[in-house]
Amino acid sequence: MKQIIDKESVEKAIADLKANGKKVTLMALHGALGHRGSMSTLVKIKAELEANAQPVNDSEEGLQAFREIWALAREEGRRQQESVNAGLQQDIQTLARENERLEGEATASANQANELQKAKLHAEVALDDVKRQLARSQECLIQANKETQAALEKFATEQAAHQGTHQELKRAIEKAHGLELDLVRSRALLDAQSGQSGAPAVVSPTAARGKSQGNG
Repeated sequence: MKQIIDKESVEKAIADLKANGKKVTLMALHGALGHRGSMSTLVKIKAELEANAQPVNDSEEGLQAFREIWALAREEGRRQQESVNAGLQQDIQTLARENERLEGEATASANQANELQKAKLHAEVALDDVKRQLARSQECLIQANKETQAALEKFATEQAAHQGTHQELKRAIEKAHGLELDLVRSRALLDAQSGQSGAPAVVSPTAARGKSQGNG
């Protein structure tokens, strides 16, 4: 950014140029000022200083010189304004392109957000289904455990009953075997008595066992 110059600094620069025997041109004056300020501002200040330095009864040449200087100042101002306008136009185009890019990114972000929201809802529905399936599986597992426990208890009861029945059957078999032996002994005694007396005799199983034991 160019530094601002004032009338006093321009007037001093003009005096320095004249003191050094140099011609006071716009370029020389601008260089004496260290290239500070714009040319249009410098032209205006130089014109004002020269106008103030002229007597009231200026000649036609002086007025013509003032008009020329003023025309140069206006031309310089117009060029600077055009340059500023061109820069502003370029900035506007850059901002328009940037705005389009940001709108595109905003639209893409909105679409992505919608997709993420849909995916989130879908995941929530799937999670609810998994929770329901897990709950049903747990219920089935609990029911299966109950049925297994009942079956084990029933099996234990039946096994105990089977063992009792087996013992009773064993005792019954042993008893029947004993009765069968008694019957065989009784028949043997009966046959023996029948051979001796020529007539059959009835002997009780108890007596037959006693006699058999005595004979033994």
